[in-house]
Amino acid sequence: MSINRKEGYALMNAVMAQLTGQDSFSVIDSQGFMDAGKIAMQYRTDEIFNALTIVGARLFTATRPYSAPLHMIDAIDSGYFNNRIRKISYYSTWALPSGEFNTDLFTNLRDGYSNDATGENPAGTNDQYEQHPVHPLEMNFANSTVWQDCLTRYEDQIKIAFSNEDEWSRYWAGVLTEKGNDIEQRKESHNRLTLLNRMGIAAAMGAQGSNLAGANTVIDLTAAYNARFNTNYTGAQLRTTYLKEFLAFFVSEFKIISNLMTKRSLMFHASPKLTLSDGDHYVLRHTPKSEQRFMMYTPLWEMAKAQVMPEIFNTEYLNIDGQFESVDFWQSFSMSDTVKASANIKVTIPGWLQDLIAGTSTDTDTAYTFNPDYIVGCLYDKDAVLTDFQFEAARTTVPEARKNYMNTWYSFGLGALGDPTENFVLFVMS
Repeated sequence: MSINRKEGYALMNAVMAQLTGQDSFSVIDSQGFMDAGKIAMQYRTDEIFNALTIVGARLFTATRPYSAPLHMIDAIDSGYFNNRIRKISYYSTWALPSGEFNTDLFTNLRDGYSNDATGENPAGTNDQYEQHPVHPLEMNFANSTVWQDCLTRYEDQIKIAFSNEDEWSRYWAGVLTEKGNDIEQRKESHNRLTLLNRMGIAAAMGAQGSNLAGANTVIDLTAAYNARFNTNYTGAQLRTTYLKEFLAFFVSEFKIISNLMTKRSLMFHASPKLTLSDGDHYVLRHTPKSEQRFMMYTPLWEMAKAQVMPEIFNTEYLNIDGQFESVDFWQSFSMSDTVKASANIKVTIPGWLQDLIAGTSTDTDTAYTFNPDYIVGCLYDKDAVLTDFQFEAARTTVPEARKNYMNTWYSFGLGALGDPTENFVLFVMS
């Protein structure tokens, strides 16, 4: 398998321009930025399940050495050598007929009957060596976005601008601080794109997923409120005139979804179907409260927290210190609530997921433009969206002998992983 790293400098610059208010609210084309997983059948597989790849890659385990803005996207560290990640899940199985009793369907116990449903016992179940292996589903993530930065340091040329060595040293200390700020904000750009891409996948599943069993990945709170109370309010009316009533409704919806996430089911995620002799099988998920994460749009959060949010953040639901983050804007830094609460990004829907959504079997990646009216937030399993820290290095040259300067080159490699088979619910307002 070939891993093609994506050159990310232009993408990082475009997102950072929007983060800092230097660019208008233009569409960001992030196709190919995030890896939503490849089905393992694309690689050489084992001979029993035909599902596990025969490679020396690292099996997915989550560690958290990396902290940056949007810190709720937990980081993993795959490093230089293993930036391909394997994640193994398991298909649910069906119950089997009992061989311990005589039933209305099977006769297992009778004089002269053997323990096998052949020959002497054609009406019984098979013997104890009937095989029923658990079937795994392997997802492969091999995403990498790379970019560099550079700082040129002049040894003597600018000393004339300072009165002493201390001033000259403090100048360079400020330069390094500002360079660090640039680097940190590019990491924020990467995290923000990762989150928006995962939101876009959820939106695509919710908007087109009539053929997708168990999706339920988008909750339009405007439509849900109007359906519940037989009204016809707009999203803007619910956030202003009827804010108190709307917030009470939102809390009830949040509690319902949060509770349902703890139940093992086919809801809130995608699962490739496995058809065997005993029927269709799916990957079922559940997310305990301790594994749930919640992000919410800050302006709405500020209006809400004094009124109804204490009902959400308690020991029964979420810990506000470790499981919640408010987000000032989703894509573009702006003073406009309309811009801050929305997004305009083009994401890639992997072929296997597009086949589930469309009910086809082409396995072709497609583009989906994620441009919601108003994003309230998202509630998700911590494994549904991740950043993958791969490498970060700083290397300094020797002084250039003739011109007397040296360069420090910073190199970065980060992965963006969004797993559609993990629970993720997007709350929007139309």
